[in-house]
Amino acid sequence: MIIAKVNAYEIKFHEYKAELNEVLKIMHLEEPNSEAKKRAIEQLIDGNLLLDSAKKSNIEISEDDIENELVEFKLKFKSENDFNNMLNKEKIEIETIKNRIRNNLLITKYVKINFSFETDISLEKLQEIYKENIDSFKTYEMVKASHILIKGTEKESFSKAQDLYKKIKNKEDFDKIAIECSECPSNCQHGDLGYFTKGKMVKEFEEVAFNLNQYEFSKPVKTKFGYHIIMNTGRKESVVAGFDEVKDALKDRLKRIDSELKLIKHLKGLRSKANIVINHKEL
Repeated sequence: MIIAKVNAYEIKFHEYKAELNEVLKIMHLEEPNSEAKKRAIEQLIDGNLLLDSAKKSNIEISEDDIENELVEFKLKFKSENDFNNMLNKEKIEIETIKNRIRNNLLITKYVKINFSFETDISLEKLQEIYKENIDSFKTYEMVKASHILIKGTEKESFSKAQDLYKKIKNKEDFDKIAIECSECPSNCQHGDLGYFTKGKMVKEFEEVAFNLNQYEFSKPVKTKFGYHIIMNTGRKESVVAGFDEVKDALKDRLKRIDSELKLIKHLKGLRSKANIVINHKEL
């Protein structure tokens, strides 16, 4: 199935699905929404345009660089056997993996060569930007939460969640049950969802998570995803970071913004000259 076409290149459904899965992880979403779908296809289009430009610029990637990245990729698996099993399951040749690595390295090197920020930023300029944008250095209250999810909103799902809740007496019980019984992919991390601010989770989940004390857990909470048993595992209060704390990060951020703006402008130019067709019905 063809999801989109960028000039002569056809973006297949499996490419889109893989990119969408990565976007969901970054956005901490369990199900794709319109924003996630749009981000996934837009990133694939931009990546294709940049790769095409990189190939035309005669950038060279050594075989040693590719082999080093391949080793790093293999380290994500428990063993060489697990890696080979993945290749067989997905019906992927090792040369396909190497080609993907080569393409990623090409894009990275192309962006670094053409869009790096070289000019230094003075301390006075940094202080001026800090004062003008002081609200940007305010961190909002965040909580860290883990959950046990039982999918479905029917009585059976609630009963199952309720039974699990009754078995939890402490954090150790929660962690064990999250691994064994939670129906969310976060189960392999004891249900850990990381830190989040208000507005990032569905309302019913968020209201409970922010009102729990550390390591306190809730009764089953119903959302559109099912029933959640939620445990608060941390809290960060709202604070304004001092200049000395952020000056180095601010400098790096300004350099990144400048580079990103140049890259965005470049991509707009590439898009204006490209023939891009998206099969929106299949997203």
